[in-house]
Amino acid sequence: MQRGAGPALDAAAKRAYRSRIAALDEAIAEAVSRGDEQRAARARAERDFVNRELERSLGMGGRDRESGSHAERARVNVTRAIRSAIKRIAGYDPELGAELEAAVRTGAFCAYEPDPRRPRRWRIEDGGVA
Repeated sequence: MQRGAGPALDAAAKRAYRSRIAALDEAIAEAVSRGDEQRAARARAERDFVNRELERSLGMGGRDRESGSHAERARVNVTRAIRSAIKRIAGYDPELGAELEAAVRTGAFCAYEPDPRRPRRWRIEDGGVA
C-alpha cells in the first residue's frame, strides 16, 4: 500500500488559516455595521478563498489529508476537470460560466451551491440553457 507524503498542512499552517478566517469574519461584521458593502464583499471573497484552501488540505471531519495520496490525486484531478469544463462553458456563455464558477464547490465532495440571496430560475430551450 502506497502512503502519502504526510499531512498537506502542519498544525501552525492550519492555525494561521483559521486565524485569518476569524479576522476576516470580524472585518466583514465591521464593514457591514458601517454600511461598507464593497469592503465586506472583498473580505467575503478573501474568506471564501482561504476557506477553500484550508478545506483542500483537510479531509472529512477536519482530519489531515495526506499529500500525495491516491485519494488526493483523484480529488485534484476531478477538481481540475470540473474547473476546465466551467472555463469552456464560460467561453460559450459567460453568464453561465460565472454562475458555475461562483456556485460549484469541489473537494472531498462536489456540489452546486447557488447563492440563496440570488435565486436562479433555469429554463431549458431547444436543448440549451436559456
